[in-house]
Amino acid sequence: MKILNWILCFLFLLSAGLQYNDPDPIQWMLMWAGAGVACLLFGIKKLPKWVPMAEAVIAICWAGYILPKIISHMVDIHWNEVFMQAKMSNLTVEYVREFGGLLIILIWMIVLILQTRKKPA
Repeated sequence: MKILNWILCFLFLLSAGLQYNDPDPIQWMLMWAGAGVACLLFGIKKLPKWVPMAEAVIAICWAGYILPKIISHMVDIHWNEVFMQAKMSNLTVEYVREFGGLLIILIWMIVLILQTRKKPA
């Protein structure tokens, strides 16, 4: 658990740094950095319960905003372009990638929430 948390901490912070070339970099930098900071605080045992909860709520709301856009353009999704190419070939590919990133953040924030709720034995 600890090793995975530190790996994700590094990857989340790296992802924040890689957003500089995104069309909307600020909100994505903040989202990825927020997840990275939550991992960092968990790793040093100073994570307030509200941090992963806030990050999870933001991820859920943001994913809920993106999901209808994905659904309305399902026929435009070329899965090989989503996973096998770095460039954004169309807006739907971007939405799917953004949704996937938010899902990864959400899942790990839920893990951190559950871990912070555990009482020491």
